[in-house]
Amino acid sequence: MSKRIQVEVQGDHLDKVSKSSPLTAVTELVWNALDADANTVEVIVDSGDMGTYAIHVKDDGHGIDYDKASAYFKGLGGSWKSNNGLSPKGRFLHGKEGQGRFKSFSVGRVVEWITSYKSHDSQYFEYQIKGFSDDKKTFSLSDQKASSVARTGTKVSILEPIKEFTSLTDGRLTEHLTSTFATYLAAYKEVTLYVNGKRVDPSSIINHSETVELPKVLYEEREYDYELEIIEWNTTAKNQIQLCNHAGFPLLPLEKKVRGSAEFSFTAYLKSEHISELNRVGTLGLGEMEKSLQGPIDEAVKRIKDYLVRRKITRSSGQIEKWKSEKVYPYTSEVIGHVERAEKQMFDFLALNINDLMPEFDKSALQLKKFQLSLLKQIVASQPSDLHTILTEVLSLSEEKQKEFAELLKDASLSAIISATKIVADRLCFLAGLEEIIFNPDLKKVLKERSQLHKILEENTWVFGEQFSLSVSDKSFTKVLSKHLESKGIAILPDAPVKRLDESNGIVDLMLTRNIARNHPTEREHLIVELKAPKVKIGQTELSQIKSYAFAVADDERFTTLDTKWHFWIISSELDSYAKRELADDKQDRGILYNADGVTIWVKTWSELINECKHRHEFIRKQLDINVDSSDGLEFLRKHYADYTQGLELDEKSSVV
Repeated sequence: MSKRIQVEVQGDHLDKVSKSSPLTAVTELVWNALDADANTVEVIVDSGDMGTYAIHVKDDGHGIDYDKASAYFKGLGGSWKSNNGLSPKGRFLHGKEGQGRFKSFSVGRVVEWITSYKSHDSQYFEYQIKGFSDDKKTFSLSDQKASSVARTGTKVSILEPIKEFTSLTDGRLTEHLTSTFATYLAAYKEVTLYVNGKRVDPSSIINHSETVELPKVLYEEREYDYELEIIEWNTTAKNQIQLCNHAGFPLLPLEKKVRGSAEFSFTAYLKSEHISELNRVGTLGLGEMEKSLQGPIDEAVKRIKDYLVRRKITRSSGQIEKWKSEKVYPYTSEVIGHVERAEKQMFDFLALNINDLMPEFDKSALQLKKFQLSLLKQIVASQPSDLHTILTEVLSLSEEKQKEFAELLKDASLSAIISATKIVADRLCFLAGLEEIIFNPDLKKVLKERSQLHKILEENTWVFGEQFSLSVSDKSFTKVLSKHLESKGIAILPDAPVKRLDESNGIVDLMLTRNIARNHPTEREHLIVELKAPKVKIGQTELSQIKSYAFAVADDERFTTLDTKWHFWIISSELDSYAKRELADDKQDRGILYNADGVTIWVKTWSELINECKHRHEFIRKQLDINVDSSDGLEFLRKHYADYTQGLELDEKSSVV
């Protein structure tokens, strides 16, 4: 005599839970089998002349204990799987909310479970559970009986398919299950999965794979590691990004397309315990709408695009070899260093795509082709973003093909690497040049404070911190007040000039500002920089000057709006004995002369400032293998700041050793 199991949830919720594609429905049944510690899982699709009439998922797992069946089937959540995240055999558990079984109703009208289990007294029993799509809230539970065979396991059958599903063909089903369970099958070698009698073997269809570490993520005051594994298949499987636990077992597929991936077949496994935690609290299903997932997903997509660029280059090596044999390929010697390698990768990617877009390109005269490829190399090396000239004027791409090429460039994030590399290299050259003109005994004698040093630094405020941007340069304190009020959203001109304590007008060298908008949208931070030529020592006069600026702010009520911090820096090469004594109370040796009422006065040397800048760029410099010396720096200043370096003898003979 059968019993009835009533699901304790609203019917409309069950309708939402049960919506699924056939491939996902079958996948959930396979996961249930694996969660039951099955060593062998078989997927069988019964088809005939009239099409598919049944789908079966059969396993040799531990089955479902009869006494617990009602509890398992009547509710969502609270499943046995949620206890510790591991099965009795110590395997990772995929599901825990009991929702997977309902997805079968999106494929067939009837779903039937025939399960065998071993009781506490070592007896084997079997029974049946059946459900119907038109009444998902009710399952029928048969009486149990002694099993005729001494083994455990479950066979789930989806019967009376609601329509013919083309995705359930051997090929499509095998490809999907291969990409989904590749990491699981690799981790648990004892597990075998079959589709219509043929074993699923991910290793046999892996074309290439790559694993990279991603930046850590801070979530609920805990830092989580992230890793991305990309497996490229030699099949036509659908490209997917799988959100996985730290071991790489998929918890949820991410519906996100990656441009430029049409000619590849891959699965990207985004792995982290953070993803497991989001799954536990129920927010993983939000995907990119979950704020803490946005960064990892964006970074994963960027890394996938980089991977595809490199793989395209590798797969097209024959074309590059052809250009080399024709002596039109512009890289005639081996590239050295990360910068050159990145540039060459970008060139290869662009050249190969131009070749694909323009079949006539490779048929053109060798001299013309050599010129065009050389020009492309020059543009990539100097300014990767400026490609419109070669596209329109040299290659004469049609508007339609230009748009197509523009889409490809969006995926070529290597251009961002080259641009970032160029920025770092330029900054290191700038610092080398700045160090030379400040510390070279001959140069610092003639270096002018306002017309040279000031002007050069005005265009390079990153030296004082990436977070600040220039507000005013070489202006009075009245202008500083105007800019301050403007940054606070107050469009009022000062009614009277701002005076120093001695009633004189102060002229500040540089004022920089940053908004701290993330958590405090009204908070502002200002930095006033007073530059001194390297030949000027900081002493009593210089300290009095910076104090007078700081105290003008502290004493003027128009500056003292809430949520504003003021930093005053005075910078030169050396401090005299007076300045050193003034800083004697700075126990932390940070160069703080005064700190009260939201105003801090800092005394800094050029060597401290330049070393801080070098330190900020050191990690990237090492990774990109960038090396510059004083001659590189001098040449950089001469080229980029010719108007401000007149009169300085910038030659290598006078370089600091």
